[in-house]
Amino acid sequence: MHFSSRIGSIGTALGFLGVVLGALGAHALEQILEVEALDSFKTGVYYLQWHGLVLVVIGFATRQEERISGFLRWSVGLFGLGMLLFSGSIFGLVLLPLLDLHVRFLGPVTPLGGLSLMAGWVALLLHFIRPQKNK
Repeated sequence: MHFSSRIGSIGTALGFLGVVLGALGAHALEQILEVEALDSFKTGVYYLQWHGLVLVVIGFATRQEERISGFLRWSVGLFGLGMLLFSGSIFGLVLLPLLDLHVRFLGPVTPLGGLSLMAGWVALLLHFIRPQKNK
């Protein structure tokens, strides 16, 4: 499978997961969670969906390219890591206590995910502003 197809497929799957988790939050968790925890959960869903959409766009934009630039590859990797750390840690912090599992170590993981997402945006910016080499 071509790199851009993998990016688009992952982004699409993350978008779908975001819709499923959003529905879970709106219909099932709303009755169980406190307002602050539900707001955190919604933030995790929001970031997951937006960055999944970014991966879909990158997948479409690079469909005809044989080689993806270094900065664009870095951006995709950092977005993936950021979604895992940021949204994943929020989901763990909100949902695992419902199973009587308290995972406080995930608290410091969330800002690391946020930093990874920010770095992904910087890498994407560098992809666009770097001088284009002649093909």
